[in-house]
Amino acid sequence: RRSQLASLLAFVSCCLLSTSFVLSGLPPHQRRPVVTDAAATKARAEALSELPPAAASAGTAAARKEVRLQLLAAAAATCRGQCGSAEAKEGALQLVQALEALNPTASPASEIGLLEGDWRLIFASEDVTRSSPFFWGWRSMLKGVPDPSPLSRLAFGTEELSDSIFAITDSIPLKSIGEATQRIYNGKLVNRVAIQIFGFGQTVMTTTCRFLPEKVGSEVVLVVETTQAVGSSLPFADDTVFPSESLLGENARVTLQVTYLDEELRIVRNVADGQVFVYARSA
Repeated sequence: RRSQLASLLAFVSCCLLSTSFVLSGLPPHQRRPVVTDAAATKARAEALSELPPAAASAGTAAARKEVRLQLLAAAAATCRGQCGSAEAKEGALQLVQALEALNPTASPASEIGLLEGDWRLIFASEDVTRSSPFFWGWRSMLKGVPDPSPLSRLAFGTEELSDSIFAITDSIPLKSIGEATQRIYNGKLVNRVAIQIFGFGQTVMTTTCRFLPEKVGSEVVLVVETTQAVGSSLPFADDTVFPSESLLGENARVTLQVTYLDEELRIVRNVADGQVFVYARSA
C-alpha cells in the first residue's frame, strides 16, 4: 500500500505540474459591462418573486434566457474564469448566482435524463483541473495537514499542504489546459482534462467515478474509482491506471450539488468548499 501511495503521489505531482496556464484576456472594453449587467440581472431575478404567478413565470423564462446568454459571454471573456480582472471574474460569479436563483428543475439530482450526456466545462471558480473529483478527494485527504515548509508558507500565504502544492504547481509556466469535459452515463461520471506542456507533450487526465444521485434533491455522491493519464506523450506520465478508491479510502467519496439544470447548462458545486463549475451540453 505504501508503494501504491508513493506512486499516486508521483502521479498527482506530474498532473499538477501540468496545470494553471493563464490564458490571455480579451480587451477591457469587452469585459467591463459584465459586472453592471450581472448586478442588474440578479436584481431583476430577485424582483420576480413579487410578481403574480403567471407574470412571474413568463418573466422568469425571459430572465433565465438573458442571464444564460450573459453568463456564456462572461465565461468566454474570462477564459473559463482563468483570466481577466478580479472585477470581471466577480461579475461572472454574480451571473452564476443569478442563474442558480432561476433554476427551473426542482429536484435536479433525480432528473437522470437531463443529467446524462456529454458536457463541456465553460467556467470554473478555481483552476480548471480541479473540476476532477479526484482532486476533491485529494484535498479532503490532506485537509488539516500543515505545510512543513516555511518557505512555501511565506511565499504563497498558505498553511495547509494541499493549498501549498496547488499554489506551487499553478504558478509554473509553459503549460496549457485544453478542453475539460464530463460524460455521465449508466451510473458513471467520467471527467477528462486535456493538459499540454510546451516542448514536452500532452495527456488527458481521466477520472472515473460512480455516480449516485439522490432520489429527491440536488446532491450527487461521487465515488472516485480510478485516475489515469490517457494517451500521454509526456515523459513522466503513462497509461497506468491508479486505483484511486482504495488509495483515497473514505476520501474517495465526495459530494456535488447540482444548483442549476436545464437542457443546455448544468451548474455544480463541490459541497465541501463551495467551488463552482459551469458546464454546457456538448453538441
